[in-house]
Amino acid sequence: MMPSPAPTPFDSSPIDAHSFLAEYWQQKPLLIRQALPGAEAQIDREQLFTLAESEDVESRVVTQSDDSWRVIEGPFQPGVISAHEPGQSLLVQAVDLWSPIVAQLKEAFNFLPSWRIDDIMVSYASDEGGVGPHFDYYDVFLIQGAGKRRWELGGTCDEHTALIEGAPLKLLSDFKPINEYILEPGDMLYVPPGIAHNGTAIGHSITLSVGFRSPTRAELFDDLATDLLFESANQHYRDPPLTLLDAGDELQGAVVDQLQLLLKEVVNDRDRLADWFARYMTAPKYPDIETAVPEHRQMYYQGKRYINGFEDSDD
Repeated sequence: MMPSPAPTPFDSSPIDAHSFLAEYWQQKPLLIRQALPGAEAQIDREQLFTLAESEDVESRVVTQSDDSWRVIEGPFQPGVISAHEPGQSLLVQAVDLWSPIVAQLKEAFNFLPSWRIDDIMVSYASDEGGVGPHFDYYDVFLIQGAGKRRWELGGTCDEHTALIEGAPLKLLSDFKPINEYILEPGDMLYVPPGIAHNGTAIGHSITLSVGFRSPTRAELFDDLATDLLFESANQHYRDPPLTLLDAGDELQGAVVDQLQLLLKEVVNDRDRLADWFARYMTAPKYPDIETAVPEHRQMYYQGKRYINGFEDSDD
């Protein structure tokens, strides 16, 4: 008997996966009520508090008081995090690596390339807790796991959008909400890159955030250059044909053409570029930490299997 397909957020929605990818993905937000009703059983507050005590787990507490914000990085000593102090949020990264139940949630997003998923962050917030109005450069699915949270969505932002100076977080200085939603357990809100959003807990709240890898162009070029260092360490720059007119301090166009040729040799080699990109995008997020659920990032390209940053020679 064939195994049953994993549930997706669209099973009880008038929007199917094809429509979502064509009309919403990286374009506009989407709210789906009861998209993943089993999310409320994924993890509880005490489990999050325990994870935040570990040196191997990335965590932080954000506290809001009036218009001031405070951020404390983990790990935390037992009893330090209060479940009752208003305006407080605990954020724990990559919970999917520590909880097999949370890790299973990624199967619900099998309509997207698996190697694009970064991690599942889980946040617990007391009443009025949140991290303030902000925007992300990556896609995120916000799934309500317990309690309620009010989400306000604003306009599109970019690197030129004004931020609050001196704040410990990248908070928007002029956030104007356009839409507002109150999420209950099982509800899901998709927020594409660049959309301003602000979440505030109504009572005690747990939110699971499925985030996606979105490296900057500078990060891509930096890693590609590093990769080339190992492959091209003995390949040196050579001049184009020179004449006496090329003497002196002037940078000649032929030299620039020569540099372009060097770069095009890399960029135009599709297989070489794909091999590097597959290794880069499947590299573990925490390579030096042993977790309850080992990182398993994989990608296939032309019959080759890449897993955790390497080509699988046994495949």
